[in-house]
Amino acid sequence: MNEQQFTPFLQQLTLLSPSQRQRLHQRLGQTELSAEEVLSVQATLQRCPHCQSTLLKPWGSSHGLPRYRCAICQKTCNPLTKTPLARLRQCDKWLTYAQTLIDGLSIRKAAKLCGVDKNTAFLWRHRFLEIANTHQALDEEGIVEADETFYLESFKGQRNLPRPPRKRGGVGKTR
Repeated sequence: MNEQQFTPFLQQLTLLSPSQRQRLHQRLGQTELSAEEVLSVQATLQRCPHCQSTLLKPWGSSHGLPRYRCAICQKTCNPLTKTPLARLRQCDKWLTYAQTLIDGLSIRKAAKLCGVDKNTAFLWRHRFLEIANTHQALDEEGIVEADETFYLESFKGQRNLPRPPRKRGGVGKTR
């Protein structure tokens, strides 16, 4: 490919979505994205995470992330502020650790593979699972089944019961 054909191709790379960039990197033979590319997915903030104002102004950068300052509350923030990944270090190892979560490795094996302490791996596991917990599917496919479960109401530890006391266990009489 000559230079005239290659230049427009390079300019179109900025239009790719993060998943398309990842596919391109895999196709080019790279096994991992750099930390900067991972964090560039959320590189721009739309609203202040503290007061939800849209009046954010660039305020330099820190640890490879752009910082912003809110014109309303005067607080600074970065794209990871008030997210589970806030204040986590060693972001170049996050992708490797995420893959160990997908593979179902134990905390100790994941820590050894990523080159971090087991306590760090434990902290990361809970932070990463918190992210997965907040993910909501946009649409469902296939068969969806739902059922209801009834539990006996417990007033354990209360001094004034709104009903006469009962013996342990049992089955609920009504819904």
